[in-house]
Amino acid sequence: MNLKLVTQKQDYDSLVEKYRRIREIVYERLEYELTRSNIKIMQLPWRIKTWDSIEEKWTRKADKYLNVSEITDLLGFRIICYFSSQVDEAAEIIRDIFDVDKDMSCDKRTMISPNSFGYISLHIICSLKNDGSVPEELAGLKFEIQLKSILQHAWAEIEHDLGYKSAIEIPRDMRREFARIAGLLEIADEAFDKIKTKLGNYEQEVVDRLRTDTADHMTLDIHTLNAFMKYSPAVEKLYSEMIGITGGSILVTGAESYLQVCSIFGINTLGDLYDIVANERDHALMLVERALDYSDLEEITTNSALFYLFRSRLIWGDYTEREIKDIYFRMSGNMEKADRDAAMIMKNRREFGI
Repeated sequence: MNLKLVTQKQDYDSLVEKYRRIREIVYERLEYELTRSNIKIMQLPWRIKTWDSIEEKWTRKADKYLNVSEITDLLGFRIICYFSSQVDEAAEIIRDIFDVDKDMSCDKRTMISPNSFGYISLHIICSLKNDGSVPEELAGLKFEIQLKSILQHAWAEIEHDLGYKSAIEIPRDMRREFARIAGLLEIADEAFDKIKTKLGNYEQEVVDRLRTDTADHMTLDIHTLNAFMKYSPAVEKLYSEMIGITGGSILVTGAESYLQVCSIFGINTLGDLYDIVANERDHALMLVERALDYSDLEEITTNSALFYLFRSRLIWGDYTEREIKDIYFRMSGNMEKADRDAAMIMKNRREFGI
């Protein structure tokens, strides 16, 4: 190792210690801000370049760097988003919380040539802001954040595994196959984004229709069921009455586990669901009051409303014991449990004088 490399190795060792501290700060801030902005990511990997990698880069690009501190990707992060649209959303967060070197950053998505078949990403060169929130010796040291969608990441990993870094390295008779696959991935990326947008619009439509009492015809699915249990005035009133009996509080939970139950009971639309709330409300409140004999019910979940409504339907409905067992078996797939649950319904009937 020549004298220049020896000096640079010493600088590298000093920088690595600082970058380890920076890594912790950056990771924590990215994770917090992405979560706060409701941007779900698949992974947030990071790496600090090894000295062997730095030495190879130094030898290969000897005229580009005078000092190891000029290497802007010594510390690198990769934000892998589920959707390509989230790449730009996450980039805005990065620009808000870090100082960004616009001249050294590059959006390789805009640099793709018509015959390129490599999936690329957004590269942002950052540093911690010198605003007093971090030690001064850490501010100004540059690091890189790459942003990709899952499909872009998958493509890059496959290319890397195959050992290709550019189009000219691919055997000519295989380039068309690579181009076709990359095109399919790009189309899939766009399609997933469109589905995400449509689902968001659909969810808002459900909420709007519930608030204007025009949702009865909407088919029951995970979105309509959860929205109904969260925004329906009838259900909100039921929650209030349940709390009035228990003196506790309501814990909001997802209702998707009750989709199968709704199907078993022939509830296929929000109108059907509204009917069971209207018809079984009084009975459900009687069951809540009876449950206080066994528990203080300080906290009940939103799913408890569905539990008591469907239990009321079984107790006060005209089902035979055999039909009740069949319903419970379809719900659990366990005949012993179905027998026990059906026996409990028959006991409740006797207790309420039915």
